[in-house]
Amino acid sequence: MIAMLRKALRAALSILALGSVVRAERCERACLEGIISDYLDALIAHDPSKISTTPDVKYVENDQIVPIGSGEWHIVESLGTYNHTFSDPEAGQVATITTITENGVGAIYAVRLKVEPDRTISEIETQISRDPDGKELYEKRGQPEAVWFETVPPEQRIPREKLISQTNKYYTGMQGNDPRGDYTFFDKECNRLEDGLQTTNVKTGDPYGHSNDTAFASLTCEEQFQTGFLGFVTKIRERHFSVVDEERQAVFAITTLDHNGTVRSLPSVNGTSSPIPPYFETPRTLIAMEAFRLKGEKLYRIEMTLTEVPYGSKAGFPQDPPVDLSGPGNNFTPYPDPCDRICLENVIGDILMSIRIHAPDRLPLAKGVRYSENGQFLALGDGLWETLEAISWIDSYGAVLADEERGTAGYWGFSREHSIPGVLALRVKVTGGKITEIEALAVRAESTDSRGGTVTLMRPPLPVEWEGDESSQLDAAFSEWNDNVEISTEMLNAYFDGLEKHSSEGVPFAPECIRRDNFAQANLTCADQLDGKGTAPNGLPIGTTIVRDRRILAADRKRGIALAVALVDEPADGPGPLPENARIPGTYMIPQLLKVNNGTISRIESMIKWMPYGYTSQWAGLENSTRT
Repeated sequence: MIAMLRKALRAALSILALGSVVRAERCERACLEGIISDYLDALIAHDPSKISTTPDVKYVENDQIVPIGSGEWHIVESLGTYNHTFSDPEAGQVATITTITENGVGAIYAVRLKVEPDRTISEIETQISRDPDGKELYEKRGQPEAVWFETVPPEQRIPREKLISQTNKYYTGMQGNDPRGDYTFFDKECNRLEDGLQTTNVKTGDPYGHSNDTAFASLTCEEQFQTGFLGFVTKIRERHFSVVDEERQAVFAITTLDHNGTVRSLPSVNGTSSPIPPYFETPRTLIAMEAFRLKGEKLYRIEMTLTEVPYGSKAGFPQDPPVDLSGPGNNFTPYPDPCDRICLENVIGDILMSIRIHAPDRLPLAKGVRYSENGQFLALGDGLWETLEAISWIDSYGAVLADEERGTAGYWGFSREHSIPGVLALRVKVTGGKITEIEALAVRAESTDSRGGTVTLMRPPLPVEWEGDESSQLDAAFSEWNDNVEISTEMLNAYFDGLEKHSSEGVPFAPECIRRDNFAQANLTCADQLDGKGTAPNGLPIGTTIVRDRRILAADRKRGIALAVALVDEPADGPGPLPENARIPGTYMIPQLLKVNNGTISRIESMIKWMPYGYTSQWAGLENSTRT
């Protein structure tokens, strides 16, 4: 009897073991393609519960980490016909480039999934290129070239590591684009698509990208790199070769492309040069999802989609080792400690001069000093330190704030980077006579022209656009002196609460309060606009929701001025039909000056910059940041 039980137990264990082996079998191409197809079906159904995910699944949309089910999940309406899928059974990775319609507008949708052995999804990385023309180009193609789907005989394949290294040569060659480089890694018949548009071997004479160059797109892949034309791409980082399809000799890669604004001219095909397009006169960062088909060791086909994120943005799934961007400090003569009003005002003058002459070492910097632009930490000397050429002062359009309680100085005024005007807000923290934090918020003018102008790539129109008119004066109320005005966090939180609720109830506005947003002033009071009256109340779309990352940057009690910033979410999921400026999810970064008199807010001067939905300032995660 005992022997029979042991035999039965061994049989049962064998069955369980066999079952575990079956469950652990690798998810092959058909399996991976089925999972990503199910994912797209769930997306269209607006129902993430239709897919199996790990408990800690990470969802990223245009490099922003947001909850799964938010953002695109609310607004996508249908899939298009174009679909290009890449599978990597060895790594459990699968990706697709496809087309969608969201709130009635076409877009290109790319997604990468990490699939665990139990078939659950642990990583979702998406990129939405909101390019309706690109979507239509893809739809006209109908499907990818057949060569992408060909199974390459084993004896003609190169191994996984070689596929990656050959693909990486593309990015190394583009970064700085040395015209003397070796670009023989391109096949002579190489072709490239950018958002559905063929940009090599094209004889139409159409200009390329933001430039007016009509010959570049007529060249082969190798000839293009030999011109050095792409040198405005100053750094390519976060290179993630996420899907390597050995059977089809294809690679799907995700990268971050920085353009630091220092390149001033483009070499032309005929050997002359032309000024850099205005779009690249200020620092920009683009993210790209890009596919490569190799023939032997040569790049044969390239398919790229991209969109723009704030300069210096970190990848949602970082690949590069962490870099400490804080400064080492120096022995420059420190400021008095404590730094009083006159001292803090001098700090602003010193730092603006240092940025203009591109010399951060001319300031007394503490060890570990941090610098940021629009919420992203950068190395001192990067960003504005390389492009700023002029600023305005308090005699025209400008304000300087001294916050003695916080040891913080603030600035608000016009800026100019090469030919591009902007409004610059600064917060500078001084501790022990040395600068410990520098925070810059730069809202650049954005205008359109036949080559795209300077508008943030693929953003929606703003309710109130500012194209660069610098004739405005700052309201005289901001220069008036007061007698130690109380500027409380409670007051500013009440204001931000009202902005979130679209209600002026409980907000301490002066009856005569007026506001300007991107230099536009409506014939309405601050209270009326907060209540949603007018065509563009508060300079924002009507469907904004959460107001977060609320921070007082500096509060000058003697002038009764507060410099503040907040992020405002627009999920674009309201009842339709939606206006053009409310069809795309986004987050608005709003630096603003507020004038306080007798416990009430009497003036508001705000600038509005569109960011990808879910964008978060890196200061928000620091315990020592000055937040309301």
